[in-house]
Amino acid sequence: MAAKMKKTYFPTTRFVELAARGGGITQDAAVESALQSIESSRAESDDAIVKSIAAIESIVYAPHVSGVLSEPEMRSVLRHADQIVTLAGMFCYEWLDIVTRSLCDITDGLLSAGMSDAAPVIVHVQALRMMAPGAPALAPDQAERVLEGLKKVQDHYQFSSLSNARDNQDVGEPSFDIN
Repeated sequence: MAAKMKKTYFPTTRFVELAARGGGITQDAAVESALQSIESSRAESDDAIVKSIAAIESIVYAPHVSGVLSEPEMRSVLRHADQIVTLAGMFCYEWLDIVTRSLCDITDGLLSAGMSDAAPVIVHVQALRMMAPGAPALAPDQAERVLEGLKKVQDHYQFSSLSNARDNQDVGEPSFDIN
């Protein structure tokens, strides 16, 4: 016994009409428009970066710190640093991105090791200030020397870079909880 063919009716909606209509913009034009949109928010991003650096400075230079950071203070440093990493990457601040990732690595390492030494964090914060938008631009060799110094700090504490580990292998979530 042969099955009877059924007729299916699809109603015409405004969306169907718009989707079927040709036109629009090219992919290149869409990408260019998106880049211009991102670039138009650079000043706002720079302001957010500077405010995050100032917030980190207020934590590490607080009078009560005297060489020791509490766990909540370190977690707060990580929260602010996370925002800087996001914006620095989006707006191609390469040196700032590297320094901030190193700050995250050292702070996370201190937290994981149960250490509360403020000195390595302070050194990174000083480097952040040097790389901040609006700061006098460093020559590439000067920036490299700063990064080499931060690497020595990281090597002294024997903390591996979380960002390098993620680049080299599939690692799940970060080991620090910034909430």
